[in-house]
Order: sequence, then structure tokens, then C-alpha cells
Amino acid sequence: MKDNKTDNSTHQNKRPDEGNFRGNLRDPSANSHDFFPSVKRTRSYAILKAEKDFTFHIWTRPSSFYHSHENYIEIFIVTEGKLVHHFNKQQTVMKTGDAVIVFPGQYHKHSPYKNYPSQHINLTCNPDFANKLLKLYFNSDAPLCAKQLVHLNTNAFQTALNYQKIILESPDEFSQNVFLKAFISFIIGLFYIGEDRTEMPDWLKDFIRKLNNVNLSNDFKISEIYNVSNYSQTTLCREFKKYTGKTLVSYINDLKLNYACNLLKNTTFPLWSIANTVGFSSQAHFTRLFKERYGITPLQFRKN
Repeated sequence: MKDNKTDNSTHQNKRPDEGNFRGNLRDPSANSHDFFPSVKRTRSYAILKAEKDFTFHIWTRPSSFYHSHENYIEIFIVTEGKLVHHFNKQQTVMKTGDAVIVFPGQYHKHSPYKNYPSQHINLTCNPDFANKLLKLYFNSDAPLCAKQLVHLNTNAFQTALNYQKIILESPDEFSQNVFLKAFISFIIGLFYIGEDRTEMPDWLKDFIRKLNNVNLSNDFKISEIYNVSNYSQTTLCREFKKYTGKTLVSYINDLKLNYACNLLKNTTFPLWSIANTVGFSSQAHFTRLFKERYGITPLQFRKN
């Protein structure tokens, strides 16, 4: 077997710190737990370089510098903890189950999120492989990628972990190559059908549950809502509208108006007091939104 000296002719696109993480697939003395503390009783290595055009990594250090790749597609899947992904001038907090695909020429990096440890699977493949795969999937030479950031549902995430285990425990290099290509094929498919998913992700369900219990008094500020989620404002608003059919602001106003209806029915508070209690800046604003929502004024609602 060839030694591990870097061949400049074949490693021009080497990722940051790759040399520090390289493991010899045939070296039985490699201590996998030094690199992968969460992977137990498996033959684990820092990098499985199955072929020139396909690689498999497990990273435990979340830092990299802004960079792009000229000759390969990169995918990473967070398997533990949280980290921050910087892409298209935006920062997104990624947590367990999130996955990103980065195409050639796109600049990105990742960095630690607060004091959270993290671990993620990193896959790369050459664009020709992906293009042939997509043509097979969609009978099209250039299908559009639905989303570059997806959250794997429970079944998909477990499948990814199973592929990781199978690859790490494969008895020979041929088996590793086969399972690595199958893993890449499976993950790429998730990005291209992302918009067709109808199941609301668990993180958004949890966010809505928390949102329904927020105190919507006059001291409430919408900026506080964004702190309830670990996602950027842009991602949160986009995903919220996709799965609920409403904007986040519209949903919050509906919560306020529903609360106002209860107060109108069950109390004798004046309208200005109710408007203030449910978090509207003025009685006029409250009345306008109430009429838009229900077709009658708050006073008419109370009388009826």
C-alpha cells in the first residue's frame, strides 16, 4: 500500500487541517476514539479516501476558514452538538440532524457555536458523479437543487448514522467504496426533493409550541422570538411560512387577536386596556387588525 505522503498532483483541493486528521486505513494501531469519541467499538479513521473523487470524514473540530472548492461537491451532516455555518453572507446555527450541500465555487466556512462541542460527517464527490446520479433520478441534465440546507427527519438521520457505521466497519476497501457511493447518493437525493417534504421538522414544531406560550404583553418584542429558535431570522421566517402558510408576524398577530377575543368575551376591560394587554401599540392599530381578521370591530364583537 502507498505511504501517506502528500501527492501534490492529486491533493490540490485538500481541506483545511486535512493533514492533521489523516488516518491510515490499514494501520491497526490508529486510536479511533482520539478522533471520534462518540463512535464505539468500530474501525474508525479520520479520513476514508475511498477513491480519488470520493472522501468520507468525521470532524470533531468545527472551525475552518472561508474557502470554496473547484473540483468537488461537499456535504456535511451534523451528528452531535451544534456549530455555525457561514454561507452567502449569512450565519446559520446548525444542530444535530442538519445537513448542508456546497457546490463548486461557493464560499463557506464553519465555526463553533458558543461552548457547544460538535461532530459532523463530511462527504465529497466529483460533480460528474452527482450529475449522472441526478440525470438518473430526474431524467434531467440540470435539475434544480430544492434546498442547500435541510433537516433530516428521524428516519433519514438514522439512515445516515447506519451508513456511517457500515462504512467504518466494512471489512475491505471495495465494500467501503460501494457503501460510500450509496451514502452520497442517498444524501444528495434529500436536497433535491427538499421542497416536496410535507412533514414539519421537529425543531419547528418545538418552536411553535414555545411561541404559543410566549407572554404577548405590550413589553413583548418580536426580536425576542428569534432567540427562541437556534436558526437565523431568514431561515426561521422562510421555514415558518413554508410549513404554516403564514408569515411569523401574521401568526403572532393572530395569537394576540385570539387572546383579545377571550378578553372581550370574559371581561369588561376598555378597548385601550385590552389592546395594551395583548401587545398592540395603540387601540387604533388593534381595531384595524381586528376588523381585517374578523370583519367586525372589537366593540361589535363584544356586543354580539
